[in-house]
Amino acid sequence: MGYITKYGSFWGMLPQTAGRIFWVAPADAYTVEGRSYSASDGNDGLSPERAFRTVDYGHNQMTASVGDILVLLPGAHTSTATVALDVAGVTIVGIPGGAHEHGSRSSSSGPLNKSSITNTGTAGIIFTVTAADVEVAYLDIEPTAAGGRGFSVTLAGARLYVHDCNIIMDGTASVTTYGIHYPDDVTGVNARPWIRNCYFASGTISTSGANGPAILFAGTVRGAIIENCTFELLGTAAWADAILNTGITNEMTVRDCDFITPTVTTTVMTDAIDCTLASTNGGTKVFRCYFMEGSDAFEATVTLDIVAAECYLANSTGSILAASA
Repeated sequence: MGYITKYGSFWGMLPQTAGRIFWVAPADAYTVEGRSYSASDGNDGLSPERAFRTVDYGHNQMTASVGDILVLLPGAHTSTATVALDVAGVTIVGIPGGAHEHGSRSSSSGPLNKSSITNTGTAGIIFTVTAADVEVAYLDIEPTAAGGRGFSVTLAGARLYVHDCNIIMDGTASVTTYGIHYPDDVTGVNARPWIRNCYFASGTISTSGANGPAILFAGTVRGAIIENCTFELLGTAAWADAILNTGITNEMTVRDCDFITPTVTTTVMTDAIDCTLASTNGGTKVFRCYFMEGSDAFEATVTLDIVAAECYLANSTGSILAASA
């Protein structure tokens, strides 16, 4: 029971809470502090030594809005079906690879998390969010099937908070594979998703297929904030959009983000940030972002749709993108 008093190990890195902390193991047999244990959904899950076996079962044991946390122990977690995040006000975390430092910009290679999750089902959607105030952190999230999603956020998924995650789209390439997808309207002024300190990657160095956007707001999403994130194109085919915002009245702020492409100049992000159909003047705000040479930083219906300040488009000498009014 050393995890109760141990300071400085990953037990001490968990968020402070007055709720319960549940644990999930990545395999039937797992090891904690040098001892072997058996995971089972018949366990109570309230100790690392008595971990649940599946993420979905563990999530279903949580109580809404009392601070409950579900911890994915180190290793590769696999689900055969989407995990429905339908309990409001809960937190799902993996194990971070050391203390995370929240500076002004994210790491160019993403956080070094110890826990990952993927989905082997045909739909390939890892998390479907249907409840408000859900937080997900310190996970490597890997949609592998064509048309898969890291997150699909539906009507009631207001105020989703995703931070310190790696969302890696390196499975079967498909333009309908997305990192975070809002297919439906999330109505009201309190929608406000917050995506922070995340690393998004599309493809691999050896693949040529293209994926869909890392973040796609297809419905109405008010007050989205995307900050301190890195978007990296690893494949050899152009990435049409890293961030795509198609909701007419959407409001989105992107700040302190980097958009990285390979050194091959023909491999570009056609548009790093595309808000062609989000036609509210000034509805998209972009501050202090860096874009690689050959890629278009923005696409909009008219210049008034995007307000940009202190953004840089890389070339051999460096350049700055002037603010739009």
